[in-house]
Amino acid sequence: MTFEINGSNGIYDKYIQDESLKYGRNAVNNHKKLITNTIESGLDGNAPILDFIPTNAALDNNIEKVNVFIEENDNYLKSLPAIEYEYRYMPKPINGNIDKKALLGAAYEEMGADSMSVREFENKFLPNNRYTAKPLDINNDGKIDVGEYSLSMLAADMLSKNNLDVKNIDGSMNSKGMNAVMEYARISNAEAATKLYSQINTHYSFNQVA
Repeated sequence: MTFEINGSNGIYDKYIQDESLKYGRNAVNNHKKLITNTIESGLDGNAPILDFIPTNAALDNNIEKVNVFIEENDNYLKSLPAIEYEYRYMPKPINGNIDKKALLGAAYEEMGADSMSVREFENKFLPNNRYTAKPLDINNDGKIDVGEYSLSMLAADMLSKNNLDVKNIDGSMNSKGMNAVMEYARISNAEAATKLYSQINTHYSFNQVA
């Protein structure tokens, strides 16, 4: 069963007046809550309390407790149904026009800053040195701002539909698109990523939101 995560309501309802910015930031915050709750809502039981008395019996008892806990946790994770959802980070485009404020608000909420250096971005969002964020640095100033980061969100949107035509952007993405964008972040795919983000940037011109 597929459900939708969106920004129609959320933590920023009382704090942001602009409806578009509020939607984008709510959407990301709601998505983060989904991910966090999925990770943290595991077993009802607590982790085992270990015995630190320096005896062989205590050591054997600790090993047994840990093994039982690991087995229970593994069984729990295997029992969970696959989570399928649509992540709507901005409202549906109207007559082909995307809501740039909602998009940039979502980008800001994901980045947690208006901009950061390419190196800082890589350290924060990429898993290891086999990945690069340089293709997102469209203006080659050594930084990635929310406008440039938003290109990766639009790319994930397109890749969720198996189609690299900007006309198919509808303000939503799924796990397939998000995973595909991460694949584009591999250094080995940097040339393809640069072309993809340049294509999107040519179609949509972004200015950083203060």
